[in-house]
Amino acid sequence: MTMTNAQVGVAEINHALDQVMDPEYGTLSIVDLGIVAEVAVDGDQLEVTLLPTMAGCPAREVIESDVRAALRNAGVASVSIAWRLDGSWEPSRLSANAVQQLGREFSIAIRNNGSLPACPVCSSASLREVSPVGPTRCRSVAWCDGCRNVVEVVG
Repeated sequence: MTMTNAQVGVAEINHALDQVMDPEYGTLSIVDLGIVAEVAVDGDQLEVTLLPTMAGCPAREVIESDVRAALRNAGVASVSIAWRLDGSWEPSRLSANAVQQLGREFSIAIRNNGSLPACPVCSSASLREVSPVGPTRCRSVAWCDGCRNVVEVVG
């Protein structure tokens, strides 16, 4: 049942957004990845501002469509979605769950304060950067001397 936006509560809106899974990491929501920058409800107006992890994100259309569908399923009549493409997404926006899951399931470590983190595979402090450029602009490639795995580093 579709209601006016004013009838849909903030909790329902937040829950709907938390159910939108990132297309690249299908077990993590766009909320966990820090892609939801702002949700504003003003009377019957709902505006969601999204922040891609990189400006050229190829999944923007899919994410926007999924957000619209999730909110429609939650009863939202209409939503305005804006993308903030100023490059202000940073790894600190990731939830603790996202950091843990990226490490465990995808061998991705999160750089903190410019220094290399521990290896997400073996927890060793023996990561060394082998390439400042990885599969995307926000990732570099490191090698773990401890477990001999290639690790992507975000940030």
